[in-house]
Amino acid sequence: MAVELVLDDPSMLASIRDKKPYVSRNLAGLGHAFSTEIAQRLLFDRGLRTPYVRLWRHGEDIGVRRTAKTKGGADERRVLSGLADPQHVVSEMRAGATLVFQAMSTYCPEVASFCAELADDIGCPVAANAFLTPPRAQGAPVHYDMASVFIRQLAGSKTWRLHEPPKQWPIKRSKPGDTPETPLSQEIVLHPGDCLYLPRGYYHEGVTGDDGSVHITFSDGVEDHWVDVLHDVLDLVAERTVSMRGRLPARSDALNRQSKAIWQEVREDVSRALDGLGDEMISALILRRLQAREQELTRSESVSLAEVLAVESNPGDK
Repeated sequence: MAVELVLDDPSMLASIRDKKPYVSRNLAGLGHAFSTEIAQRLLFDRGLRTPYVRLWRHGEDIGVRRTAKTKGGADERRVLSGLADPQHVVSEMRAGATLVFQAMSTYCPEVASFCAELADDIGCPVAANAFLTPPRAQGAPVHYDMASVFIRQLAGSKTWRLHEPPKQWPIKRSKPGDTPETPLSQEIVLHPGDCLYLPRGYYHEGVTGDDGSVHITFSDGVEDHWVDVLHDVLDLVAERTVSMRGRLPARSDALNRQSKAIWQEVREDVSRALDGLGDEMISALILRRLQAREQELTRSESVSLAEVLAVESNPGDK
């Protein structure tokens, strides 16, 4: 199972999911999904743009669209097309920048295949980002993610500093420059074959020592919460409830508490409409959100352009 490559005891997932960090050690190799060789091909052969490939240094996104100068001058094709220039990326990495590949399921077949297997094992869509950090460097700033993640170390090592969440299961993203109000709770060093499960909301930052680091992060890909479903429910209620679609009272009425009677009517109508929504409807709303997320994270099914154009796929001479 794919989950055995990110969790040493798959039965632990139910007890730690979205609750507490967990470190797995000495896992089997994951080179078939991602490696420095695959990264080399993606950077030099694929021709990726932002945001699929990014550069971070000391918590700052420094951009990838500048083109490195060569003896023959800059490659204008890359400048005009907005492609990341591999030579510029390598130059910035030598200066301490972290190379990040994002949304890898959309362009890396090896990662896409593993994400699909892992999603089947854990029961929800999986997204993947890879991080290549040179020695004595830090890429992303301290932050927390909106999804729980498996941080799988592939090469080198990285030290992770963890802080407790600002609140359990935050629904707003951390902002650039935010610092944890909670003290340092753990410091964990990951080596090849190790994996850190990090629940959503935990502040974290990773730094390298004398050797660099290659790791890939698999997130559960689900950023929807019950509050999002409630928004969907209220949209349904608004379609069925006249009072909810009414205009808000004027400022003077609100200040004079004249809006109290109107709000009471809206509240009663909404309450009756909510009581009328069956469990089947709520389940349908949840499934709709999950399916939409799956479509975002997976590649579109292959289509035949020849069929769309109503032409022969390989027209021959007659």
